[in-house]
Amino acid sequence: MTSFTTLRRVCEAQPHAEPERKWGNVDTFLIRRKMFAIIVLDGRGRSADLWFKADAGRFLELTDRPGIRPAPYLARAGWVAIDDPTRFALAELRPLIERSHRLVVAGLPMKVQRALGFEPMRKPPARAARIVGVDAVPGAPGLASSPKLITHRG
Repeated sequence: MTSFTTLRRVCEAQPHAEPERKWGNVDTFLIRRKMFAIIVLDGRGRSADLWFKADAGRFLELTDRPGIRPAPYLARAGWVAIDDPTRFALAELRPLIERSHRLVVAGLPMKVQRALGFEPMRKPPARAARIVGVDAVPGAPGLASSPKLITHRG
């Protein structure tokens, strides 16, 4: 079981992460004004949901699990929402949050990535027609461990 305090610490521990309260009841975690994780609060100010960006190849895998669904408004960008993240172990959630952070960093301009001290990398394709070479370790940090994506249909 993972507490929301622990999840906040994991999000804040990501390199150059900036926490910000938005829309009255949403804690967001950003890098250079780009969100990589969201904690949605309920009407009484208690944490309720965890949202984050997922790899194109893992989106369907994650959303097939009970308690994980496409994130409202952000699903088209590959975001998932966990209804009650306290049911999941930190060992399972931490790599997903770290991966979300790396995906968002990859979407920043290479010049900005260098300025922040990251090894520049290209953003992976948002969608793939099919996935090949799925021998990578699921949830492992770093884009080098991702499956190769083929973006053409054929």
